[in-house]
Amino acid sequence: MKESTYYCQPRLEMLPWVPGNALRILEVGCGAGTFLQSLQRPDRELWGMDINPVEAEAAKAFCHRVLVGDAMELVEQLPDGYFDCVVFNDVLEHLPWPGRLLYKMRGKLKPDGRVVASIPNIRYIGVLVTELLWHRDFGYTPEGGVLDDTHLRFFTRRSMQRLFERAGYRVLSCQGIRPCRSWKEKLFIALSLGFLSDARYKCFAWTAGPQDGQPEEPVYL
Repeated sequence: MKESTYYCQPRLEMLPWVPGNALRILEVGCGAGTFLQSLQRPDRELWGMDINPVEAEAAKAFCHRVLVGDAMELVEQLPDGYFDCVVFNDVLEHLPWPGRLLYKMRGKLKPDGRVVASIPNIRYIGVLVTELLWHRDFGYTPEGGVLDDTHLRFFTRRSMQRLFERAGYRVLSCQGIRPCRSWKEKLFIALSLGFLSDARYKCFAWTAGPQDGQPEEPVYL
């Protein structure tokens, strides 16, 4: 079982990605609701969804409604065309079929709605060079991070974009977050002459909106 702090990350760096005019907001994998607490406004309706019943109970203090259980099953309980913004803060990599959930969530968004997501980067320099090249290992860790032991999927920046596009979204913005701090890692990236520019970041923050039309449901994402 993860420590309780695992479910209480404020994720303040993701706040600027949530549209200021979004009034109905759902966070999938809301944990104890710490991020939703930061989004509270009198004019907003906040929803949470989490598989952990203890943390979901804590999130009720900040939400109008909290759904508890598997997201793939709960998505059918959401109202159609209702949300201005759906947030996935380091959630999609924990799912066996993240593309399918994104696809189903399209119908729960308003036509001009947004998906906001933070996704860990498997090409992060600390993994790519330190773990794979130097240590010649791929070891999971219990304390979170890119190689967290509860991650089921791993993504590069390129495959993140493909994930959204195949699920029926157009990518609106992407930016690296949580950059490396080691001067050695920064030097290594600089010496690559741009080839490892994406390896600087532990995560990428994305915003995407539904594409026009109805794509086929992805069976492999």
